[in-house]
Amino acid sequence: MDFYSRQVEARRQTRWLVVAFIIAMIVVVGVLDLVLLTLLSAAHREQPGIAPLDYVTSNPAAAFFCTLVVVAVIGFASLFKSVQLREGGGVVARSLGAVRVGRDTADLKRKRLHNVIEEMAIASGVPMPEIYVLEQENGINAFAAGHSPANAAVTVTQGALDRLSRDELQGVIAHEFSHVLNGDMRLNVQLMGWLFGLFVVALIGRTLLRYAPRSRKGGAGLLGAALAVMVLGYVGLMCGRLLQAAVSRQRERLADASGVQFTRNPDGLKGALVKIAGVPEGSRIVSADAEQAAHMLFAPGVSRLFATHPPLAERIRALDPHFDVRKLPETGAKALSLVPAFDASEMRDAVISRAAAQPAVAGSRTAPVDDEPAAGGSDLVEGPVAAQPQKVSAQVGFVDTVHIEQAKALRIALPESLREFVESTGHARAVVLALLLSRESSVRERQLVLLGKGMPAAQLDDVRAAAPLTESLAPLLRLPALLQVFPALRRLPIGERQALASLTDKMIRADARIDVFEFCLAQLLTTLLRDEIEARAPHGTLTLKDVTTEVQVLFVVLSSFGAPAETDARRAYEAGMHTLYPMDRPPYATLEQWPRRLAEALQRLEKLHPFGKKALIEAMVTTIAHDDLLNVAEAELLRTVCAALHCPLPPILPGVIPPHSGPLPT
Repeated sequence: MDFYSRQVEARRQTRWLVVAFIIAMIVVVGVLDLVLLTLLSAAHREQPGIAPLDYVTSNPAAAFFCTLVVVAVIGFASLFKSVQLREGGGVVARSLGAVRVGRDTADLKRKRLHNVIEEMAIASGVPMPEIYVLEQENGINAFAAGHSPANAAVTVTQGALDRLSRDELQGVIAHEFSHVLNGDMRLNVQLMGWLFGLFVVALIGRTLLRYAPRSRKGGAGLLGAALAVMVLGYVGLMCGRLLQAAVSRQRERLADASGVQFTRNPDGLKGALVKIAGVPEGSRIVSADAEQAAHMLFAPGVSRLFATHPPLAERIRALDPHFDVRKLPETGAKALSLVPAFDASEMRDAVISRAAAQPAVAGSRTAPVDDEPAAGGSDLVEGPVAAQPQKVSAQVGFVDTVHIEQAKALRIALPESLREFVESTGHARAVVLALLLSRESSVRERQLVLLGKGMPAAQLDDVRAAAPLTESLAPLLRLPALLQVFPALRRLPIGERQALASLTDKMIRADARIDVFEFCLAQLLTTLLRDEIEARAPHGTLTLKDVTTEVQVLFVVLSSFGAPAETDARRAYEAGMHTLYPMDRPPYATLEQWPRRLAEALQRLEKLHPFGKKALIEAMVTTIAHDDLLNVAEAELLRTVCAALHCPLPPILPGVIPPHSGPLPT
């Protein structure tokens, strides 16, 4: 199942769960109405003992009010929780008592975790998520939470850090990143919000039961009603968790398979699962609020009547059909005693040099390494890369070993000073603005004057200090650098984020022209900030026929870059458009104010159906690589458009994607 099919499946499951939740809520509301109306009819002084249905007939306003109150309680409770969770995965992590891990951590185990997650983020083309550790949890577990990759957080337990090797930790993180890429995070967070409404009903019943009068006169009816409300709330919650568990088991199987595909190393993920069986705590989470996140976890964290995960033995057998599950506890205990969980020597600088000096080869794996970033990156690709449309499209939402190895090289190539800058919100903002500073002195001065009018002097000094750092970045490192500073940017207040977006727009327009990189940075920043704040659905239902005008704008822009003459641009345009509209398509036409027109087009193209996006990306590569090559500017533009479409594209590497063969339509 590819990225696009997974997105369609996630949408289908979401619709199914919405219907199931509505049905469960109707049942709960109906029965609660019956309880409340029974209580009201019993308390009716003029007609004691009147039946509830007769009471409804004679008092329709009271029946309507009861229904309205119950629906409002469930609805507002669910809405409150959903809005709270829109702040991102960090909300879930902090609710369980997790602490954030910064880049400047001195703990070697946390540094290794940070490196593994950073490599996976670069390799998959998504923003760097926030990282959290559950310090008090000795079991082996992890989870990813958030509405979108732009506000995601990855959390692991201290037990996982202490007991897993780098390969095993990488297997667990790959599993969690598959949840990020497959749309599972959004589904899981929505489930948390919906179930909270049903839980509030049970909580109200429990509170009433605790404080209801115990006297015989008038107290028995209230006690009975409170007990009924509490029981119904828990029954509704149990039904919701049954749905939650059914979906979770299916998505966990898919995440295991995707995690192995990402790392090409089933032993890493299998080793983590085996060690869970050998740890006394297993994968248990002792936090009082663990129940709400049970369906998000890597392995079962709480005891439940309805299992949220497939059995441990089943998951291990899926990874290794020859594994003897009868010896699982013994094998797990042996794995813990024989394999060192962490070796500080993995951090040696000699290992870095070897990893940075050797170019990644498709399908290869290197020894587990962990390292500090070092200047370099001589092996990074600067020239054109051969590209084939179908293979580039297939890379969306998919991470291979070669991408992880190249991501490691990119991470090492990022200067150490960048890490010092991105840990604070102010310095992260300075990095973004410094990336836009022109190398032409006259334009640069105008930009600095604009910044001086829009920000305090201290912040302007930060931008000046960051300028030498951003100027030293290789072209291929500029967008990865932006993705790395994003966790700090999203900690800015909303007003400051909007001010940053306004400043970037003014800087870009300071020289009355916008180049590809400036557009890419501004568009990527706008997309990430909008996704982080609005938490919208990543895909829509529009067809390619619905967006013909927007597709025309996109392909005119794409064909214009890399084409030495207008005739070449027309051929490139026709090559891509022919694959989308073989019979009738809009003609090539020059555009004025292409950045504005393209930004507006991308907002509508974002609402395409996932399969429409698949066809669009293949056609985009056909146009951009009409000469069978992608240069750095074209690759940046392609990845930025894919990000705006919520189709994360890994770095395009040499030797991975063979050149296009066969004649192109003209």
